[in-house]
Amino acid sequence: MSAGSSLPYRLRPNKAVDRELFLSLLMRLAPVLSLEKYHYVGLGGPFLEDFRLVHARLGVGRMTCIETEAEVHKRQLFNRPIASIECVHNTLEEYLDGIDFDTPAIVWFDYTEPKGITTQIERFALTIGAVPLGSVLRITLNANPESLGKPLPSDISVEIGDAASGDRAAKPTVQEWRLARFKERVGQLFPSGLSPEGMTHKTYGASVLRVLKLAVEKEALNFRDRQIVWSLATHYKDGQAMVTAALVVCAAADASVGNLLKEWEFLSTPDVPHRLDLPALSTLERLTMESNDDIREKMAFDLPKSDMGEDPIAVFKKFYRIYPHFSRVEL
Repeated sequence: MSAGSSLPYRLRPNKAVDRELFLSLLMRLAPVLSLEKYHYVGLGGPFLEDFRLVHARLGVGRMTCIETEAEVHKRQLFNRPIASIECVHNTLEEYLDGIDFDTPAIVWFDYTEPKGITTQIERFALTIGAVPLGSVLRITLNANPESLGKPLPSDISVEIGDAASGDRAAKPTVQEWRLARFKERVGQLFPSGLSPEGMTHKTYGASVLRVLKLAVEKEALNFRDRQIVWSLATHYKDGQAMVTAALVVCAAADASVGNLLKEWEFLSTPDVPHRLDLPALSTLERLTMESNDDIREKMAFDLPKSDMGEDPIAVFKKFYRIYPHFSRVEL
């Protein structure tokens, strides 16, 4: 678990919205799949907030939290909000290798380290054949293009608009250099047609999701009894840029889940993920944006944009119902 994963959600509003989207997906699926009978497996961090919410919203009783760091595991045992949560000191991969699920499962592969991304994606893909039909799988992956490394200034050329440095023909740009490193990292999972334009802060997340989709759908060809129904994909940044994707493992001839999700307002796939680039707002700004149609005229100033480049007002309008509200409570 990275240090960043222990930050409170009030400092990570985009991750908080991402979590609410996943909970909304599970609540959408719950009546059809009877999710309260499922086995929830994930990485809860020191506070196990995701586990508390899954239990509160869905009534899931059988839950297993996996943690590799000994001291964090001890904190989990102390902070465990529900007695039925089993806290296991192990890696997620070793735990999954040692269990045969007797019921469908909800498994969240929550990764933060970028260097092992190929192994992480391959393991997620392999799991679609190891879980019972009806299982829900979700993965979080690092989507920071700077994790590919930093070239020396002398090794790259520079392009600004239509102008380029004199060594442009002999040296790659930063994006071209990153593309070569990305191809080395993902190997045979490298998507055809991926260009250097897919290596910027705004586009790298989509490139990672293309690799994920390719790996999963390639693995799905090995199973005639099941199909993959993509249900939710996001790209966000709170410090580190991340992407997520969730799918349901359905019987090959079962269209019920797909039909159910067609009418869900937040349905998204790795091809077109939700870009969660919400602005940090004061309470007055949030209330003003919620209660007015012409927000720009009412506020008379521009909200700052991040390097993801989304319009903060448009993103807020899309997700305002699940925008996190934080307040201080004295206990």
